[in-house]
Amino acid sequence: MTPVRIEKPRVFQSAKDVFLTLGVLLFAMFLVVGFTGMCSVDPGAPEANGPVQEVDARGILTMDARALNFPIRYPDMPDGWVPNSQRRTTIGQETSVVTGWVIDGDKFISLTQTPAPMKKAEQPDDDYREEIRTEDIAGQEWNVFEGDDARPIWVTDLGDVRLIIEAMATDDLARQAAEASVKAEPIS
Repeated sequence: MTPVRIEKPRVFQSAKDVFLTLGVLLFAMFLVVGFTGMCSVDPGAPEANGPVQEVDARGILTMDARALNFPIRYPDMPDGWVPNSQRRTTIGQETSVVTGWVIDGDKFISLTQTPAPMKKAEQPDDDYREEIRTEDIAGQEWNVFEGDDARPIWVTDLGDVRLIIEAMATDDLARQAAEASVKAEPIS
């Protein structure tokens, strides 16, 4: 008895069968994914910026002030500064708090408060920055650091806490944040 050899029809032996198979698979995928509602197509121009999501930074900082054993401040920033982020981070193996504000929808400034030593506060992450100047703001000396691929930071030592301002904004806005941060009283 000799085995019967079944040959594939000639239609399935060309590039045409690959394209037909892909077409059927794509149609089936669009059909299935389309019903989930988890995708959309909007061929129009993208919107510039959506609304800024505001967080209760004062409330969160108040809870942090109760939980952490260093003084935490909530600065009164100028009108139009929207607090949109609040989190904890680690600097020099010390738990620290970071608050971020969006200004005019396209600028961002964050304030980190840390009990870490000044040397650790001056290099809070892996980005290399070097000190380029100092500024006297509200009677407090701020060291300004910049790097090629890093956001500028402004650092000061209030004795009981170090303040780090990271700015994706102008120097004038960073100065306003620095002044408000120095003038703020610790949350009790």
